[in-house]
Amino acid sequence: MSIPADSFLSALQVFAAHERMDPLMLLCKLTEECGELAEAVLVERGFKPHKTLEPEAAIAEAADVLLCMLLVLSRLYPGLTPEQLAARLSQQADHKLARYVARQPALRA
Repeated sequence: MSIPADSFLSALQVFAAHERMDPLMLLCKLTEECGELAEAVLVERGFKPHKTLEPEAAIAEAADVLLCMLLVLSRLYPGLTPEQLAARLSQQADHKLARYVARQPALRA
């Protein structure tokens, strides 16, 4: 099981070409996006029946969270090229995914 570095590279290349934002401000933005994802999940699961969102709002919010995380990383490691950062992130994601899978009980057939 592998998460290719190319999964992250395109976004990191875009972020490298844009103005540098403060990592602390971006961390606050990431927190905001996580809150929006949490709200979308609560709405989709029926815990906030008074709210309405577009269908699959949680997927859209999750994309915002992922992009914001990549942006935070790109600002925390300005000395790494997008290719280097994508490769390191891919390695770590593969490692974490393998550990996660190893800890999960097998599904019964």
